[in-house]
Amino acid sequence: MMTDKNKVLQDDLLLYNKNKLPATLALLGLVFNVLYFCVFYGIYTPRFADGTTTWFAQIIIGGSVILTLVMLLTTFLASEGIKAYKKKYAIVLIVLAVIQFARIFIFPIYVLQHQELTRTYFWIRTGNSTILGVMMIVWLCLSIACLVASAIIGYAQCARREKHIREVESGAVDITSIIKETEAEIVAGGNTAKSEEVK
Repeated sequence: MMTDKNKVLQDDLLLYNKNKLPATLALLGLVFNVLYFCVFYGIYTPRFADGTTTWFAQIIIGGSVILTLVMLLTTFLASEGIKAYKKKYAIVLIVLAVIQFARIFIFPIYVLQHQELTRTYFWIRTGNSTILGVMMIVWLCLSIACLVASAIIGYAQCARREKHIREVESGAVDITSIIKETEAEIVAGGNTAKSEEVK
């Protein structure tokens, strides 16, 4: 079981290490967003004889292109912010997750309701849009999961780091003494090991 001394030392490492796990999760959420967009952007709706798309598809696709670009940039910035232990970026990540959730009920649902949509997506060739709608929903859900996990873990780590800083500044924790005690224990343990080797 971890002693209080070990916990303090681990908390102190947060002052020198980057908050990498939540930052990585945020970037993974960004990747899933890109995969969603790969499906989304390639879908076309040959509704008319000349192959032009409906006004709904045109407006939604145009708006989603802009939204996706903004979200990609914002997600990257939030990833960098949470990596630097800036707690406010956890809120940004939650907002991004909410937007991703809302997107499920816009174009993916539209795709599921219109079976005449066709598209070639990487190695998948299909004239049935059901698989495309499901794929988009899966990518969005994975993106949501990564963004939420990044926000929760990032916020917890930021709060833990802030608490440690307050304790050190208030004098509740004497980190210098703890480090000296730990160094002395390591030296003593090394000397004991050497003595046993001599015997």
